[in-house]
Amino acid sequence: MIVNEYSSTNAPHPQDVKRPSIFQEINSIFQPIRLLRQYSNLTKDKVGKGQRIILFPGWNSHETVMFPMKTFLSKLGYAPEYWGLGTNQGKIEAYRDEIVDRLKGERSTDKITLIGWSLGGVVAREIARELPDRIASVVTYGTPIIGGPKYTIGAKAWGEKEAQRINTLMEELDQTNPIEVPITIIFTKNDSFVSWSACLDHTSKNVTHYEVQSTHLSLGIDPEVWKIVATHLQELENKQSHHEIFYATTH
Repeated sequence: MIVNEYSSTNAPHPQDVKRPSIFQEINSIFQPIRLLRQYSNLTKDKVGKGQRIILFPGWNSHETVMFPMKTFLSKLGYAPEYWGLGTNQGKIEAYRDEIVDRLKGERSTDKITLIGWSLGGVVAREIARELPDRIASVVTYGTPIIGGPKYTIGAKAWGEKEAQRINTLMEELDQTNPIEVPITIIFTKNDSFVSWSACLDHTSKNVTHYEVQSTHLSLGIDPEVWKIVATHLQELENKQSHHEIFYATTH
């Protein structure tokens, strides 16, 4: 399957999501088969060097939903870990503050990549916004960048007033304190939980979008998503290595 980099320039305005489409999500049952067929090829190269990665689950999902991605990244030689907060109950600002405080309290200054599925990606982005010196990059898939929960299946759970407050806050932050670290965004037009055009980032300067053919529920085990994640991490490492070589030869 061909995965193309996507330009967000002419994307339509996000739409409200009333209910998930069983017809669209039924294709999720075939994803494990596709993954098994490609697994050995996906994990054949151990390219990581123990770089730390934190994984963020989607709304109403326990952190262990990220287990397949965690196993994959471990196989590649990275050091992935769960976010440590159990089930994502949608408390975006509280989760952001707790993890920001946790990272600030660590002695280590090593940079970390954050990977978030759905609403977990919103939390990851806000942490990167607060700690650009600690966060190496962010990868999101099926994440509502525009509007927070407003254009998702969970909009009613927040209520119109709270969803609008979050939307307004995110817009203000994107203008006054844009995310500086590299961002890779993965989305699918087959998403029936999040309006696909709400997954696009129109404001961050260092962002790349990729469209896949997955459904929302199967993004976490989509081999194309895994390939994009692996490529993102490898390119990040190559850039950092180039910077270190340049630094060493000019000082």
